[in-house]
Amino acid sequence: MKTNDHNKQLYRDMQEAPDKYSDQEIEAMMDHLDQMPDVDEAWQQFARQHISSAGPMHTWRKVAAMIVGTLTLSGIAIAAVHIVRQPQQEEQPAAAAEHPQSAVTAPQAIPTDTIVKTVPVVFDNIPLDSIAKGIATYHHLQLDLKSEQARQLRFYFVWNQEDSLQEVIEKLNMFEQVNLAVENGKLVVR
Repeated sequence: MKTNDHNKQLYRDMQEAPDKYSDQEIEAMMDHLDQMPDVDEAWQQFARQHISSAGPMHTWRKVAAMIVGTLTLSGIAIAAVHIVRQPQQEEQPAAAAEHPQSAVTAPQAIPTDTIVKTVPVVFDNIPLDSIAKGIATYHHLQLDLKSEQARQLRFYFVWNQEDSLQEVIEKLNMFEQVNLAVENGKLVVR
């Protein structure tokens, strides 16, 4: 079988000087064009020329790309964990510094694309003024302390933020010496 380059050269030559070739040679050339090419032979020739020479280098490039991809994804994952944990670690010392002998459990930050179910806030041995300040801030109210005694009282109180403000006030007012009310956009502690 003649090579493709040889056939191209022969066709060009026939076009430039057709009188050099007999009718039988031209007919044979035309018959050769009408034959179906041997695809398997052409593929094997292509593979010998292109695939076998690039094989080992191509494999190393794939391995290198997989390693770089894995390292990149690992770095992104580590950075994401670090970013998520950093605000949580900064919040805890601030709460501990405010009331060193008491513990406050606050709800954790929740991504905005999740279903939110609030976790109750537990005030353990916390002054009433701090509890009232947290509730007032949550409900966008100002705090008005009318009683100095409120600063001295300490409570264990579980605050469910799903409860309405009125329900929370009623629960706190069940304690002796506690009187909370909402007046003129302020949470008043008497």
